[in-house]
Amino acid sequence: MKDILLDNQNDVKISNGDFDIGKSEMQEVSLILQSTQGEWKETPILGPNLYQYIKAKTDKIAIERQMRIHLALDNKDYDELKTKIETQMNHG
Repeated sequence: MKDILLDNQNDVKISNGDFDIGKSEMQEVSLILQSTQGEWKETPILGPNLYQYIKAKTDKIAIERQMRIHLALDNKDYDELKTKIETQMNHG
């Protein structure tokens, strides 16, 4: 899937005076995981609120469950994404 790409500061990436277009799946995943509920107008319940786990004594399973639920709300499969990330890390 292709879309307009963002830079490391989540600003629109410009190349040669035009929007930079490219594969956007991992960018979308990143934006979802960074978000809180209410930030997405189209799907107000989307947003795992992961910031709340920063200083909390929460186990990995609870965090993973939040990620699974909210990625699924955008039709993304956590296990498939995890495999892609691990593959890229091992071959990157």
